Amino acid sequence: MEAMAVSVGKAVLDGALGYAKSKAAEEIALQLGVERDMDFIKDELQMMQSFLMTADEEQSQNKVLTTWVKQIGVLAFKVEDSLMDFGLHCEKKPFLGCIPRNPWDRRRIAKEVKELRAKVEDVSNRNLRYRLIKQSSGSKLTVAEEQASIATTAMFGINEARFAALEHEKSSGVDLHQLITSNDVDLRVIAMWGTSGDLGKTSAIQEVYDEPKVLKRFGFRAWIRLSILSIHRSSSGSLLRQLNENSHDEVGKPEQETSVGAVLAKMEKMDQSDLICVFNAQLCSSSYLVVINDLSTIEEWHCARKYFPDNNKQSRIVVSTQQVEIASLCTEKPYQVSGFKQLSCDQTIYLFHKKNSEERINMGCVSVAFFDTNEARLASMKKQKLKVMHEPCSAEPISNSNNVTTTEKNTEMLTTEIQEQDQVPNNPDEEKVHNSTARKKFDRSRTLVLADEVLCGRETEKSILLKLVGQPDKNQGCKVISVWGMGGLGKTTLVRSIYRSQQLGDWKHAWATVLRSFNPEVLLRDLVLQLQNTIQEDPAGSTSTGAQKKSISVMKLQDLKDELARVLKLKRCLVGLDDISSTSEWNLVKSCLDNAGRIIVTTRQKNVAKHCSREDKNMYCLEGLKDAAALDLFIKKVFKDNIEKNDLVPAMMEQARLILHKCDGLPLAISTIGGFLATKPKNAIEWTKMNDQIRTELDINPELRAIKTILMRSYDGLPYHLKSVFLYLSIFPEDHRIRWGRLVRRWIAEGYSRDMHGVTAIELCRRYFDDLLDRSMILPGEGIDQYKQKICSCQLHDMIREICMSKAREDNFVLTLEEGCCLSDTQGAIRHLVIGGNWKRDKDVLESKLDLSHVRSLTVFGEWRTFFISDNMRFLRVLDLEDTLELKDHHLDDIGQLRHLKYLSLRGCRNILYLPNSLRNLRHLEMLDVRGTCIYELPTTITNLLKLQHLRAESYYYNVGNVKGEGVIVEKYKNYIKHFSRGHTCGSLMSRSHLFWRPQVLDAGLNRYDIFNLYRFQKMKLDGVILPRGIGKLKALHTLGVVDVSGRNGNVTVKELGELTQLHKLKVGGLSYRNINELWSAIAGHDQLQSLSVKIIGGRHEEKNVLDGCLGDGLLPPSSLESLTLHGKLVNVTKWIRTLQNLSKLVLRFNRLEQVDAIQALGLLPNLAVLRLRLNSFYGTQLHFESSSFPSLMVLQLYWLDNLQSALFEKDAMYKLELLQVDLCRELNAFSGLPALTSLKEIRLGSRYLRETLKESVQSEVAEHMKHVRVKIVE
Repeated sequence: MEAMAVSVGKAVLDGALGYAKSKAAEEIALQLGVERDMDFIKDELQMMQSFLMTADEEQSQNKVLTTWVKQIGVLAFKVEDSLMDFGLHCEKKPFLGCIPRNPWDRRRIAKEVKELRAKVEDVSNRNLRYRLIKQSSGSKLTVAEEQASIATTAMFGINEARFAALEHEKSSGVDLHQLITSNDVDLRVIAMWGTSGDLGKTSAIQEVYDEPKVLKRFGFRAWIRLSILSIHRSSSGSLLRQLNENSHDEVGKPEQETSVGAVLAKMEKMDQSDLICVFNAQLCSSSYLVVINDLSTIEEWHCARKYFPDNNKQSRIVVSTQQVEIASLCTEKPYQVSGFKQLSCDQTIYLFHKKNSEERINMGCVSVAFFDTNEARLASMKKQKLKVMHEPCSAEPISNSNNVTTTEKNTEMLTTEIQEQDQVPNNPDEEKVHNSTARKKFDRSRTLVLADEVLCGRETEKSILLKLVGQPDKNQGCKVISVWGMGGLGKTTLVRSIYRSQQLGDWKHAWATVLRSFNPEVLLRDLVLQLQNTIQEDPAGSTSTGAQKKSISVMKLQDLKDELARVLKLKRCLVGLDDISSTSEWNLVKSCLDNAGRIIVTTRQKNVAKHCSREDKNMYCLEGLKDAAALDLFIKKVFKDNIEKNDLVPAMMEQARLILHKCDGLPLAISTIGGFLATKPKNAIEWTKMNDQIRTELDINPELRAIKTILMRSYDGLPYHLKSVFLYLSIFPEDHRIRWGRLVRRWIAEGYSRDMHGVTAIELCRRYFDDLLDRSMILPGEGIDQYKQKICSCQLHDMIREICMSKAREDNFVLTLEEGCCLSDTQGAIRHLVIGGNWKRDKDVLESKLDLSHVRSLTVFGEWRTFFISDNMRFLRVLDLEDTLELKDHHLDDIGQLRHLKYLSLRGCRNILYLPNSLRNLRHLEMLDVRGTCIYELPTTITNLLKLQHLRAESYYYNVGNVKGEGVIVEKYKNYIKHFSRGHTCGSLMSRSHLFWRPQVLDAGLNRYDIFNLYRFQKMKLDGVILPRGIGKLKALHTLGVVDVSGRNGNVTVKELGELTQLHKLKVGGLSYRNINELWSAIAGHDQLQSLSVKIIGGRHEEKNVLDGCLGDGLLPPSSLESLTLHGKLVNVTKWIRTLQNLSKLVLRFNRLEQVDAIQALGLLPNLAVLRLRLNSFYGTQLHFESSSFPSLMVLQLYWLDNLQSALFEKDAMYKLELLQVDLCRELNAFSGLPALTSLKEIRLGSRYLRETLKESVQSEVAEHMKHVRVKIVE
């Protein structure tokens, strides 16, 4: 919750700071005499921003801190709103150059600045009152934990302990050694807590833990984290290994005789039940000392406490925790708090222990001999196992007075431990503990609750990975195989199945799961212990002694690295590292793993996988289950193999498919939901409820909590700057394909990205987008920009989207009005409003139930209603009406009131014919998209939009059609348009004048303004939109097109294009021999132009209309071009094409190239990656691609080349070509040299307009010589 609030607050603060630091704000402050107030506000916002970044890194769950973060976010919105208003005031020019337009505005704004400063001061003072931010003193304790420490010292007896220490300054205080070695025969728990987190606690415990007297006193010792108490073999085995290695051998026995290495090696072969039996037997038979490090929640303690029986042998448990309340609950009652060690004036360590248990009685040195010899030890283990199976062990769980009587009972408790830990607390107080910092240290082994069923449908993946492991590495070094993908795919389970595969039986194994927070010492120590116990060292070459083995528990990081490197040299080893989350984690451990034969890494991030494996061939992206496998797994979980999928009634099958659609192949979700439904009545009604309430169930259902917990780890692991941009994706509907261009423009308009330090806002957005892809937070959509090799769209996995929407809704970041949405918990201002297609369009909701005063974006899906935009939305930045139905011209009349609007999209709104004159007021508009509308001419008022960067339009004529079934009024009432366009103006108006007075007769959605626009609409065959005079004033334009220059203002527009020197992308149509030369002259100096599309008209002057007649030595296209589309006749290609050394994509249409040298000239372009020869761009009969030509080409398309009969590929031509597309080449009968295309992956052939003999010959040649190539016949 707090992480989301922090990220949202930070995003808003960024915007507010941007305005506060702007020149406009400084100028206004100077004019109004409030410079000092503005400086104070700016400085305070900067401090708040730094605090939010720190709070995000700590990811604390403190409620007070979370509330303050929310208040900062609300304040930031108010600051930003006020500063935006100040900007509008600055834009008003004085009357006659000296008289203010509205002097009352000056007084109002000055007053608002004063009030704003007071609010900022109040929020800052709140920090002083509650001590939310403290100066760092070198401690790692988080801000929230410091706050909790301050608030609870008096509650748990800390103050009394401090007073006692002051009264007895000369005394040494309580001794941990005395508490551990006291005469009490009962099990005692000693809890340690410090005011500075973990500082000093570990070394203090270690000092006593390694004392010789303590070594002799206890038969067994172990130092563990709570995750070691998991149900899995590796964890149980780790605990047992420590107990055996730290057992006190019989006094006087030589070290080599009491070595436990052989026992531990045999212990590795035991199954889970054997390990549990031996574990219970050892703890019941002798005294033990166990240190539990970093205990976080009381639930963890209750689970852990059950494992340690009170055997009346003076056993001790030492608990280290950062939470004082946990410390007070662990020890026996009545407890006492004693000051243990004073580290500094404000850093003290306290001990919580049973009252009077520190009385000192010297017991002498008690030694307990465990086993005389290795064989005796093994025999004793077996006896203990039989004893435990037939006789009860007096284990005494703290939560239950009844003894644990059988191993079966213990096993049952162990197998349900994970589910118990994931349950939702029964009351709010318990939830505070449950949601503590333990979430950051989430035990990865919990994902294995899915067990082996997750491997359903993974046979292919397992086979591929086994092959990767078995393949020898050419470099004869350590081979690292990385398996990556989103959380919940079953990466860990799949890799574990490979790790334990019989095919790798001769490999020595070690497996470690990376805990959070990352500790390389813990990881390496676990690996060393496992490998030392599984590798049978050669006695002659052995350099390690038993004492050295036992010292592993106290080794420092470098010593562990050296020891691990030494052990890995002895045998061929397979090392598994689960859940590496960053490249820095890998860098800390990779150097000591160089001697490992194979390493398998699992991670959620592609960049981490690439960093570990170094080569793409050793990376494997795990994807979701296919539909059939997903259904099999679901049926298996629900019915426990008691039914076949064919036995399901149709209604249940339909609901099952809907559930699986939401799971989208995610094994975690399928298995968890299936297991939950197994406990419910098995009928369609119950399954329908699950479908309808999936989002709520994920939040409140304990049995489904694991899905959200595991997937939330991916969100929590996002960097600070990515959280807001990720939550922004919840705006889009389920299964919606989110276009890259749409998303990036919206991100920029919202202020999530801006130009900085030589990196453009778009480049920064691409980094965000790619990072989310690499982290598997978003899924790649269909389609790739081949010349840039970038993904063009994305989608959210349904389960990720549910979590994304839930997080966004918690802090009113995004509100989606849809069928079944609940508004009762919506409080405060909405940031982003989404109107779903299935919402009932309730006017009362928008006007009276929601606070829309701070809405930054409005996105509409489905039908439009006039009440969607209100006067309260004056701070709206983004208005996205793409593909909105029933939107008419008059609905946009008041759009000029949205003076802060930066993004306006009317794309796909077919019934928009003209833009309103009020558009002139949108002086901050940066993006205007009218593609897919009926707009053929832009109004003169558009020249007032001096900040406009992207103007996207296209011809109505070439886009006639329906959108989601909506009729186009231009087509529906074309008879009215014909009369007007033929000059029958007066008669037409007279005969249909009644429509102006009663437009509803024609259409219920029209008014008089719409009828007037319909009459003046001219249906013309244009290549784009007509621009008004003055377009050259829009100096900020980066993207423009498509523009038609064939008619009115055409020549003027061509000349004014020369003034738009910031253009990156330009599309121009309607050119002719009269103005083509002027166009090339106008854009010749545009050194930032990257993409250009030029279309020349045909008709009776077709022979004169040549695209490149003027191009040559004197006049050349911009050398910065990366993408070029040419539509029209070319005659001088060889004279200018060589200058485009940066060209990556070339599309040719109707160019009528006949010369072979023209194609050869194209082949010399060093960076050309995509070549599309379309629509008779080549008039010759044979395409000859020479050796070494087209060195970078990856995509070649041959489309509608009427004269083409053959294509010849010489050796080494297009050696990077991956995709060959051929269609509508009716005369094409042969390809020669296809096997020379060594990188070819796919050939796509048209199904109807290619000769069958050609298709058959291609398929035959591929089957014989190019088996790696896929041939697809497409429609």
